[in-house]
Amino acid sequence: KKRENRAFLKGREYKDFLAYRDEHPHAHILQMDTVYNDVSNGPFIQTFKFIGLGLMAAVFHNSKTATDMVHGLDLLDEALGSTLFNEHAHILLTDRGTEFSDADGLEIRGDSTRRCRVFYCDPMQSGQKGSLENNHERLRYICPKETDLRAIGLTGQDKLNLALSHINSASVESLAGKSPIEYTKFMFPELWEKLLSFGICEIPRNDIILKPYLLK
Repeated sequence: KKRENRAFLKGREYKDFLAYRDEHPHAHILQMDTVYNDVSNGPFIQTFKFIGLGLMAAVFHNSKTATDMVHGLDLLDEALGSTLFNEHAHILLTDRGTEFSDADGLEIRGDSTRRCRVFYCDPMQSGQKGSLENNHERLRYICPKETDLRAIGLTGQDKLNLALSHINSASVESLAGKSPIEYTKFMFPELWEKLLSFGICEIPRNDIILKPYLLK
């Protein structure tokens, strides 16, 4: 088997992340991953979590190439605007999947400005981005494993935003019982307005649904 080119990891391994975080203790971290059931046909959900906010965002894809993942980050960047993105995502932490191998494309925008610093978890250590993995559990309530995600209604970004709205409206213990949306609205109203424009909205607590039938 042809040996994979791992040059993108140089200076970006988890040990480098720890060192960079120690040097920049106030840097905000954005964790990134992909969720899917059918590797051949998708759909593929590129997930993000703003660690300081507890807030989850995601982009719908029909394939999961390295180019797709850069485009997904571009979409989030454009939705927030470069100023807000730079304020809330100094570090991007992800795994070593081949879809995330274009480190330069993730770090540098098309206009050659730096977007963030990218680092990669150690092999088989998903717990190193465990905060996002915890959010995946809630996402899986709506999009269970071993199901045809398109058949249950996950057909595009609009339906994905619906799921994200319900997930982000649910209270979490780390925010003292507040939801990520409530916290973001109170602390960072400008960021909230951008997320609202992107398609993520607040769901009344009694109306939250974390079941597959939400997508129908």
